[in-house]
Amino acid sequence: MQSQVQDWSLSEAEKSFHKLLEGAKAGRVQRIADKDGAYELIFTKSTKKERIGDVLSRGGPVED
Repeated sequence: MQSQVQDWSLSEAEKSFHKLLEGAKAGRVQRIADKDGAYELIFTKSTKKERIGDVLSRGGPVED
């Protein structure tokens, strides 16, 4: 993942929301300036995790 930051004004971010999301997904932090501070948007890739119900339904000790 890249460690670049892209700065946006609030109005720019609202107008170009799709580009803002694409930038975050590409690994760039999207920083949106507000009069009271800033928001920072990052994309976190989801990982497929096993549901707890499926784990518990197997029973017995878990083997590595």
